[in-house]
Amino acid sequence: MSFQIHRSINEIPAELSVAYYQKGYFNTQSYTQFISFSADDLFIAFDMVDGMAISIPRSPFGSFVYRKGEVDLSSFFNEMLLVLKEEGARSIHIHHPSEIYSDFISSSDLLAPGVHESYVDITQHVALDQDIQLHTMQKRKLEGLQRDGFEFRKMESEEYETAHKFLTVCRESQGLQINISWDHLSQLIDQLPNTYECFGVFREERISAVCFTVNVTKDVAYYFLPGTGPLFRSHSPMVLLMTGMMDYYKAKGYRCFDLGISSIQGKPQETLRIFKERMGAVETPKPTFELTL
Repeated sequence: MSFQIHRSINEIPAELSVAYYQKGYFNTQSYTQFISFSADDLFIAFDMVDGMAISIPRSPFGSFVYRKGEVDLSSFFNEMLLVLKEEGARSIHIHHPSEIYSDFISSSDLLAPGVHESYVDITQHVALDQDIQLHTMQKRKLEGLQRDGFEFRKMESEEYETAHKFLTVCRESQGLQINISWDHLSQLIDQLPNTYECFGVFREERISAVCFTVNVTKDVAYYFLPGTGPLFRSHSPMVLLMTGMMDYYKAKGYRCFDLGISSIQGKPQETLRIFKERMGAVETPKPTFELTL
């Protein structure tokens, strides 16, 4: 096994299959102390923050990307622990993805001695390789939206900044702040071509709902940044928006549409959870592992 340490983003080996583990993604983030490790068929990245080695902050998940072939995970893991301890890490935190991401090792492979699940989030996805089962209530809302003149369409790149401004207003109307600036988002879009897409629902050319998506792998897309305009919430345009996006990715041959987590550090967000369930989503666990050194 060819175990390698990379302390610079520019040292990372050939581009990996997951959007969040590509150089273009890493180059748009800020890190306190970046470090990553690779072998022939394994790769994992961390940021070192106050004695914690986190894989990885500022993305939905981290953990071990597994390419193909046989790997000696135990030897890789033990060498990685020795280096992280020498670097000053007192604990390791690995945000593992849902099992829909086949590019990663299995969560059961991470249960080495001393490793425990600190919490397990609920993540939901829609399987696009089978019939999508909308709840009767969502079907009625969808019919009402179409009857009332709401239309779904994929937005063009020159409309993306307008879409971001719309989402900023959506967050502000809820007393929240958007979690990514336009400068940062546009940098990601430039660095990772064909990875970010944007969709909207319109009524007489007025935006009622928007969502940016991330094509995380060749067969999984992620529901990244959604929002409904405050004047249109009673119409539920997100139902039409999600249905349109699912149809779009299904037609492109994607296997899953990842709707993200419906919990905060393991505590369920029931309203969000039920909405996604009614849109045809099923649940899978998304564990976070911890190890004290």
